[in-house]
Amino acid sequence: MRRVRRLDQDIRIEITPMIDVVFLLLTFFVFSIVLMVRADVLDVQLPELASGASAERVEPITITIKDDGSLVLGTLNVELDQLIENIRGIREERPDAPIVLSVDTRSQSGTLIQLADTLTGAGLGSFSILGTRADVQDTGEPIPSEDP
Repeated sequence: MRRVRRLDQDIRIEITPMIDVVFLLLTFFVFSIVLMVRADVLDVQLPELASGASAERVEPITITIKDDGSLVLGTLNVELDQLIENIRGIREERPDAPIVLSVDTRSQSGTLIQLADTLTGAGLGSFSILGTRADVQDTGEPIPSEDP
């Protein structure tokens, strides 16, 4: 008996390796984007500012006032009486480093005033306050809030 050859074979395309490659590429790009975007270390809501210019790129000494009134120097929690000593230690390494205050909008203004007074009294009166840029119309006037 003669065997009959089958002409219509099932053609299969294996897509499993292609799916593996696509997921590897997706994972690579997700991790790349995460590393490129600056992660916010502290949960601070900055106020929006309509005026001012972008600061130059120098590694600043950042003092953060959190919403509960606590102070953070860089990433180190400090008390107000320890702050000046720590800043002077940093200034020995980086004498031209500017001082930047990052103040949460939910914090009390008295803490900011007390901090500014302490810095000025220690001879460190040249500092900047960090904020986010507010939307500004062509007239230079801030755009009114839509809140009721």
